Amino acid sequence: MSNKTKIAIIIVIFLWASAFVGIRAGLRVYSPEGLALLRYLVASACMAVIYYCLPQKSLLHVRDVLALLGIGAVGIGIYNLTLNYGELSISSGMTSFITSQSPIITTIIAVLFLGEQLNTMRCLGFLVSVFGVALIAMGEIGGFKWDMGITYVLLATLAAGCYSVLQKPFLKKYHVIEATTYVIWGGTLFLAIYTPQLQHDLLTASFDATLTVVYLGIFPAAIGYLGWSYVLADIPASKAVSFLYFMPFLATLLGWLCLDEVPVWLSLVGGILAIGGIWLINRSYVPVKIKADVE
Repeated sequence: MSNKTKIAIIIVIFLWASAFVGIRAGLRVYSPEGLALLRYLVASACMAVIYYCLPQKSLLHVRDVLALLGIGAVGIGIYNLTLNYGELSISSGMTSFITSQSPIITTIIAVLFLGEQLNTMRCLGFLVSVFGVALIAMGEIGGFKWDMGITYVLLATLAAGCYSVLQKPFLKKYHVIEATTYVIWGGTLFLAIYTPQLQHDLLTASFDATLTVVYLGIFPAAIGYLGWSYVLADIPASKAVSFLYFMPFLATLLGWLCLDEVPVWLSLVGGILAIGGIWLINRSYVPVKIKADVE
């Protein structure tokens, strides 16, 4: 792994952790739809400038352009809508713990479509993660009952898992800036149907709230997704997502410091278990090294 990739990972972890806090703050004024659209209008403008400054541009096939736009509709559009709705009732830290379960989606896709087998460690990882998410739900909601906020965050997790898998092949064909630009533009086009909600929000939103959304568009969105694309282009996706284990803990700390979201101990224990389950699943992909006896 190159030093540039290590730096990119650190930047992505911090920016994406701050995004959970920023979204929670922005939702105090903005609607989930308006926040998502404004955020990615800003991100799209940033990526347009970066894309324009790219010295050499590839000639993208129409088929690939449409595919990247579709990936953006899922990985950007659906992900952000469901995430925003989830954060209306779920704290920023616990939301990040739940969305960190996206490697489970990657594993399920590999089992269903790539012929990979479920082994004991993977099954145990699934069970531990599911139990952890259940504890988060109990801590956040205050009892053993389900909440639409949890459902929305789980849908966001599904979209995030699909995004990392679907984008990977295009990073081998095109420059990361090109692929990321079209993905973000695709997400923004999808969210454009919520223009009336954004117009209404802009009339009532405070300057500070709008500035928070602009931050979300420039840093966690444009720079964060661009950095993540560089990471995916350099190392395997399964290895890349393992570094995101640190993000929920940082998001929880930022939520505590910035929004006075004191973590519930039951939810925190559930979050740690959820991360532990993902660790077990990723460990199941590590080949066992057999040392030959030297006679």
